[in-house]
Amino acid sequence: MAIIDHWHEKHPRQPAKGRLILYILLFILILFLMFKADTFVKGFANIFFPSDADSTVEENHPR
Repeated sequence: MAIIDHWHEKHPRQPAKGRLILYILLFILILFLMFKADTFVKGFANIFFPSDADSTVEENHPR
């Protein structure tokens, strides 16, 4: 018996359905982040640079 056959006999291969689901969810997450990137950037800018965001709003909508 070859070593590889002995290894396969002792360690049977399990189906990789869980791994496939993980890859699909990761792909969906990446697509979501790509399409919503502008929203995340605006939120980040509002958190760390609130004065710039307020001045931009005032320029677009004068009171």
